[in-house]
Amino acid sequence: MVLKNPSPLLVSIITVNYNGKAFLKDLYESLKVQTYQPVELILVDNASSDDSVDFIRKHYPQVKIIENPDNYMFARGNNVGIAAAKGEILCLLNNDIIVASDFLEKIIQEFENNPVMAACQPKVLDMNKPDHFEYAGAGGGFIDKYGYPFMRGRIFFSLEKDEGQYDENLEIFWSTGACFFMRKSVLEELGPLDEDFKMHMEEIDLCWRMHLRNFKIYCIPSAKIWHKGGGTLSTENPRKIYWNFRNNIFLLAKNLAMLNLTRIILIRICLDGLAFLREIFQGKFKNALAILKGYGWIILHVRLILQKRSDIQKIRTVQDQEVFKLIYPGSIVWEYFIRGRHKFATLKNIKNLI
Repeated sequence: MVLKNPSPLLVSIITVNYNGKAFLKDLYESLKVQTYQPVELILVDNASSDDSVDFIRKHYPQVKIIENPDNYMFARGNNVGIAAAKGEILCLLNNDIIVASDFLEKIIQEFENNPVMAACQPKVLDMNKPDHFEYAGAGGGFIDKYGYPFMRGRIFFSLEKDEGQYDENLEIFWSTGACFFMRKSVLEELGPLDEDFKMHMEEIDLCWRMHLRNFKIYCIPSAKIWHKGGGTLSTENPRKIYWNFRNNIFLLAKNLAMLNLTRIILIRICLDGLAFLREIFQGKFKNALAILKGYGWIILHVRLILQKRSDIQKIRTVQDQEVFKLIYPGSIVWEYFIRGRHKFATLKNIKNLI
């Protein structure tokens, strides 16, 4: 008797959209020619005013549309899509992306071959400069011991040319929200994105939660996408600076064990103070104000943060010592701005990451 192969995994691709009509045609045309099936396409529209919904309804009737009454932003918008998704594998995919025709096939093959893999991302290249890594995802995300995020192929504002130097599958600390694959069963255990992040770093927070439960996250570079980037906010936009500083402290406060949080947070505040002074000296007063506003939110929401911290610490099964194996042991700020090391491979003490 010959056993039949099990049914292929259903993939639900969830795209949150806010006035992104200009990007949607390229995205869905690239998804239309995927070599992998079955796929469920979900568009979560955050009350767009640019007739995005009418465009999708007319040209891509296979897409399930969810219309939110207001702009739910990234985290809540994706959670709405996650709640409606039927797939065993979920993919959060930005609207300003095009994908290789076999990118789903490559990703699902890894999920099938690697049962310990809870989440992953593809290689993320720059749509405007296709032979370079892109800011939002590059070759997989890490953080340093003070919580600053960076990636294989992108450190702060330095983007490397893709010359195959990061083409091996690698366990990473966090997967980019621009294209974030995960098993639905993992979310059922851990809960969805934390909506109090609103936008930026909610994916890092979810990945940290995964590590605290001993789940594994990988970058699969054989799967490729190209990201426009800045489709919502540019990297120098004061609003983005606000979200990054606000949410980075929120991230540390939620997920670190108390001893490590106490040790790290004071140094981190000093480093952010230097960043504030740097913006002042460069005449970027709106950026400096954004940093202050980020810290203002932290101060005003201490009770909320402590409650969320308590909830996270109760579910952990792994101690920080184990999680730190995927955290850069030095300061990425020191390496980049003082030592002038702008490439992942040139960083000191990365052996534990690769």
